[in-house]
Amino acid sequence: SNAQLCSSCWCHHSRDASAMPIWDKVTLLKRLPQNTKKVNTQWRPEHGLLKFGKAFPVIKKGFPMLQTEWDPMKPKQAPGFRQYNPPFVAKVPMNRESEFYNEDNHHILLGKFQFEAQGDYSQKGEVAEKEIFDVAFGLHLVGWLIVRSRFMRGHVQGDTFALSYFRRWLQEKHLSQEAGKMDWVRLWAENTGLEAPLQYRHLVCAKDKRRYKNKKVHIIAQLEGLQIKRFQEEANSRRQADQELWLSK
Repeated sequence: SNAQLCSSCWCHHSRDASAMPIWDKVTLLKRLPQNTKKVNTQWRPEHGLLKFGKAFPVIKKGFPMLQTEWDPMKPKQAPGFRQYNPPFVAKVPMNRESEFYNEDNHHILLGKFQFEAQGDYSQKGEVAEKEIFDVAFGLHLVGWLIVRSRFMRGHVQGDTFALSYFRRWLQEKHLSQEAGKMDWVRLWAENTGLEAPLQYRHLVCAKDKRRYKNKKVHIIAQLEGLQIKRFQEEANSRRQADQELWLSK
């Protein structure tokens, strides 16, 4: 009888032990709504279901990529963690005092800037690419240039006199009629007082090296955008005609 009692007690305790985590979760769910505080919207706005996730930078090999800009001349990184370290080159210290520079020695200052020019360039931008490359190469500027049928972009470095002349050439839109037409020009990332040697050593024009399948996808997307724009214009014109007809009645 004692053995039967012990066995029955063991089964009863085992069932209670297995049910305890479930009952703990049930009681926890019952307590949570009471302990949960309302969101103070005066301290932080509550977006509800439209809340965006946290913005995290892209991490490559343990280093966050912050404020990275697209550079076609940047060498591709090796898949491993080993990186090539070029030999040390001593930089010439620059004088940071403004009183040191005048009209005679102002040309020794080095600078840089990036630009973008939207427009319509003929022959897929080949003529405009040749003209802007000749101007920048004649001024001994270094960096990279990209010219396509709809936009022009680049990053140039050199002495301040050459950069000021090239900036004026862009802002005044000195482009031939055969090359196309510039609609507007935007400059940014201007800086003066760079130390030699500069980041770039040559002036390069980046070509379009996309594969045909990628070009096809982009062309289809452009055609779809034009078709949607045409549909919207037709719908607006039809709506306006209906309104005029209704007002005439």
